[in-house]
Amino acid sequence: MADIDVKEYFTRFKSFFTEMTDTMMAIYAEKGMAPFKKPLTITVPLILVIYVLVYNPLSSKIENGNVEIQRGRAIAESAGDYQDSRSRLAGFQRKLPPLKEKDDWLNSLLASTAKNHNISFDAITEQTEEESGNFLLVYRQVQFTSDYATVGKWLAEVENTSNFLRIVALVVNKDPESGRVKVTIKLSTIFPKKGGVAI
Repeated sequence: MADIDVKEYFTRFKSFFTEMTDTMMAIYAEKGMAPFKKPLTITVPLILVIYVLVYNPLSSKIENGNVEIQRGRAIAESAGDYQDSRSRLAGFQRKLPPLKEKDDWLNSLLASTAKNHNISFDAITEQTEEESGNFLLVYRQVQFTSDYATVGKWLAEVENTSNFLRIVALVVNKDPESGRVKVTIKLSTIFPKKGGVAI
């Protein structure tokens, strides 16, 4: 394939355009506007028709396309944040105990962890429930007496359960005679209400 000399083509085009302009100027100088009336009566309406039918709709399509591109970019930028939020929400929901175990879950957890550390409860309050939006907050308070080491191990096990559990209040009083501690602890967890939280 032969090399194309752009400079040569530009020079040829420039000389052709200059020659055409000179010819038009010579005709205009000699005969006036009369030779140009017929071509202008055809080309001016043709240019207007082309502008109205081709350029104008094309420019509005380009403008609409730009709006769609900007909208797509905004959605694409937000899609990652949405996916991250959705994944985090799903992770949090997996940590909530199932609603069907609402009546027994907290009591069962307290009983099983106490058994693991030979703790016997002196008092257990009735479970209280409180609605908050799409969730049900459940509370229970227990009292027991034990030594510091056992209380620490029991608290570590309770706090490291796989499901969400929160210590709302903890009071520890040492008996000066026996060296043992009297513990009052209030725990809470959250249950999602039926149809309350969608992922």
